Amino acid sequence: MEAAKGIGSGELVETSAGTIFKLSHHPSNPIVRPEELGLIWEEDGKRMVGAVFNGGAEIFRGRVVLAPRCHSRYRKSEFFDEKLGMRRVCMEDYVSEVWILWSEDGLRFRPSGVIIKGDGSQHQDFRYGIEDIRIVRADSTYLLVGCGKIGPPFKAKNADRVAIYSTEDFEEIHYHGIIDVFDSRNAVPFRVDGDWYLLLRFHPNIHVVRLPEGLDMLLRPKQYRDFWKEVYRERPKSLLLKAGELPHEREKVGAGTQVLRHENTSSSFTTRSGS
Repeated sequence: MEAAKGIGSGELVETSAGTIFKLSHHPSNPIVRPEELGLIWEEDGKRMVGAVFNGGAEIFRGRVVLAPRCHSRYRKSEFFDEKLGMRRVCMEDYVSEVWILWSEDGLRFRPSGVIIKGDGSQHQDFRYGIEDIRIVRADSTYLLVGCGKIGPPFKAKNADRVAIYSTEDFEEIHYHGIIDVFDSRNAVPFRVDGDWYLLLRFHPNIHVVRLPEGLDMLLRPKQYRDFWKEVYRERPKSLLLKAGELPHEREKVGAGTQVLRHENTSSSFTTRSGS
């Protein structure tokens, strides 16, 4: 079954949650490699390769903009995951960044030179990395919402904070701060009939909250600390999607892309992701 011209094909798959359309991988994958971005280094005489993944994406002025998480000089390690009862591979001792990449065709990307730093050089709210940006359009402004790490990845507990940026051209990036009163990642704002909402991951589930003061609550997050505290206290009431309903998300579930509007409904919440 053809999905879209020039993108690829897929198949209908029956699952316990119903029928889904599963896209096939594009034959050009991977479309961005760490080596192409210079994410390489020497260690004990060996050539090491970094990582580039979890990119937010949008179309801007006829081109595709990608905002992936990039890092290098990490150390591979293992840890015992008590929740899953198994040993897992992890990466340690790195500080991730988000790079802005451009493409004319959605397959061949080049760096713009714009980098969102997570090492404390651009602000002091966090210094252990910025991860997993989602790009959401708000009229002529684009929100870039990611995860700021206030502690070392895989070492510090409860170290994820919602970090908010904005831009009008993907050249000048404005930092607005973090929601500093709770641990959360995979935050995705969206609008329905003029009202703004926010998807949050309070581990292991997805929650949704309405923003009564609109985008100002994201553009000035520290001015609304009392609201965010109340959101966390009342989180059982905001549960949207619960982890464990499907085998691949038994550990956790988080919001995936920016919200997509369905043709046969007035709104749509989100795709599901275990990341």
